[in-house]
Amino acid sequence: MNFSSSKFSKVGCFLLLWLFLVPQDFLFAQAVEKKVLRLQVFLTKKEALDLAFPGADEILKKKYWLKDEHREAIGKLCQQKIDDRRITYYIGKKAGNIMGYMVIDHRIGKNYPITYMVVINPDGTVRDVEIMVYREPHGWEVRFETFMRQFFGKNVDSDFNDITSITGATLSVNSMRASVYKAVSAFKVLVLDQ
Repeated sequence: MNFSSSKFSKVGCFLLLWLFLVPQDFLFAQAVEKKVLRLQVFLTKKEALDLAFPGADEILKKKYWLKDEHREAIGKLCQQKIDDRRITYYIGKKAGNIMGYMVIDHRIGKNYPITYMVVINPDGTVRDVEIMVYREPHGWEVRFETFMRQFFGKNVDSDFNDITSITGATLSVNSMRASVYKAVSAFKVLVLDQ
């Protein structure tokens, strides 16, 4: 075979350019699952506060800065590693009485964060859970009331393993289960035990 150096170098340059310029997802489509962001906003912060505290006279915002002993106590209760530096509660009041506490937080579903709110009664039981923003292409069924109502009435002593899963949404279900468990555990450590 007789390769002319200019012909070989043109083919070689083309192959190198093709390898560097073609997106990795295209080259390795079978080996790499494509991450797709599907932003779905279901509740704004204002809508979440209105839903959590209907008819409230005032809504206070209280930040709890977590010390190592807080993180350790919360983590021990909910059986998770807690890395948060602070937790912020919104406290709804009506006629001077506390209606409840709401926390807004995020947790990774499969690839992207799920933004949610948990409303906790003054006695530490869950009153409501809502998905505020969902970013995954799958698993969005966790926002349905039939799934969320399983958390209502649960507290830090409840069994969170009895939450029924949803076919095709296992990672989102696990994220929400861990999120609500963390919320009631933090509430016990930061509010009830103080």
